[in-house]
Amino acid sequence: MRRIYALVGATAVLTPLLLANAGSAAASGGGSLTLAMVGRDGKAVAGQARAVNLKTLGVYTLTTGKAVKVPAGGYDVVADIWNTKDGTDTLGARHVTVSSGSVKVGFDARGGRPVREALTPALPSSGYDQQLRADICVGDTPGEIDAYADPGHMYVIPSGIAGIKLAYGASWTPRTAGGDHYSVVAEYGKGVPRGVSATFHRSTLASIAVTARSGPQTGQALVQLDSDSGDSCEWGIENLGVEDTLPFGFTAHVSAGSWEISQDAQDFIAGTWHQYGKGRHYKTVIGHAVWGPGGQLPYTWDGGNIYLNTTTMFADPELPDYSDARVAYKLTKSGRTVVSRTIDMFSTLETKLPGAGWYTLSESATHTHAMPASALSPKSSLLLHFYADPSKVQQIRGYLTRFWPEALNVRNQAKPGATTTVDLGLQRSRPQDGQVRQLSDSVKKVQAWASTDGGRTWHTVQVSHSGSAWKAVVHDPRSGAVSLRSEVTDAYGDTATTTVVNAYAVG
Repeated sequence: MRRIYALVGATAVLTPLLLANAGSAAASGGGSLTLAMVGRDGKAVAGQARAVNLKTLGVYTLTTGKAVKVPAGGYDVVADIWNTKDGTDTLGARHVTVSSGSVKVGFDARGGRPVREALTPALPSSGYDQQLRADICVGDTPGEIDAYADPGHMYVIPSGIAGIKLAYGASWTPRTAGGDHYSVVAEYGKGVPRGVSATFHRSTLASIAVTARSGPQTGQALVQLDSDSGDSCEWGIENLGVEDTLPFGFTAHVSAGSWEISQDAQDFIAGTWHQYGKGRHYKTVIGHAVWGPGGQLPYTWDGGNIYLNTTTMFADPELPDYSDARVAYKLTKSGRTVVSRTIDMFSTLETKLPGAGWYTLSESATHTHAMPASALSPKSSLLLHFYADPSKVQQIRGYLTRFWPEALNVRNQAKPGATTTVDLGLQRSRPQDGQVRQLSDSVKKVQAWASTDGGRTWHTVQVSHSGSAWKAVVHDPRSGAVSLRSEVTDAYGDTATTTVVNAYAVG
């Protein structure tokens, strides 16, 4: 098994650099680099490498047997020697100097030393598959190559080049669904050692129990954990992915540090980076009902404009970023339409305001792609009534509602005919742009409604308030789904009405 992400994925990005540097090479005299590789069986193999000019940090892709023009100077070259016959992967680095003429850069995999990684206490070999990973880098430049291999098939060629780094890691995947997954990573900061033999103690890992529910998303889903801890050389190999049919769960045991969790199903969603401590245990729920507006409010901006589309309309409560939506916006002032437009998530919508005063904004969202008829949260909407002053750079006042029904199962279902308590999280996130002022505000009144016919008719539900917590109590039907609506009025008269159709199921 083998994947090389950095080399293949970066080629298209690096092409402009290669063309520009090739031209300067001709102007300065320079020379050329030609790559040659020998596999562990002693025979020539085809492959690629990356050369980094240590002065300009220009990056060049080398292909075996093909001369590449480069400027004069010193180069650190990193390579991955893959032998299809025996399935071995060997990483190496060399330093060369180019003054003129052609310089041959040779890599011989027979000089590679084995990479061995283990956990203690050891996992049962009959229950897990191990994969080795390594990333050889030229400092913090884009000059890096990732390689993945099975145990006994990964090698590194020793090198004393100070500017070279070697990150290495391993993952252990259970052969049965629902088991524990392991991912570890470490690094040598200067040069490549004479082989890697590392043992990681399981007690030093952070344990994250992940539950991926169904309802807002269905079918196959990939849950991915990625880290930005440690040196950048580690980032390409410090990850863990689990793919299964929703709903499913697993526990990830990973190196302590900063991790981001994401899920790719009908929508791609991601959370913020969190620190996970050594030996600590954590829980996270993905796909918990209800997917609705994420908490960002419009704000007035330079030149008398208002920026409207700052609200993610289908935000997972745990992973609030990036879910897709097609949103119809309509902004009015005293009954006059200021702007009416439908846009997709990654478009921007801002418009000039006719002056200070009271405005009404409606946002109605659907998914940008086809969803199963049974999917929860198929539609969400906002109705905001607010005061705006286009001469100032500030966020409007108001509170959006994040619905969180308690005691649902992994399919986001309540018990038939039961009573469900819904936490009403009043959201007023700070502006993402630090130049935008957030005004003081406070809540005056919260009302809530529920619907059992897809939002055609609504009935009032009881709302209670204790401290900063607001809760609604919903009497569930015998089957079907429950839609939710909440209206929050603040102390200045601004109102925000949040609606999610088929927020959670009953069954």
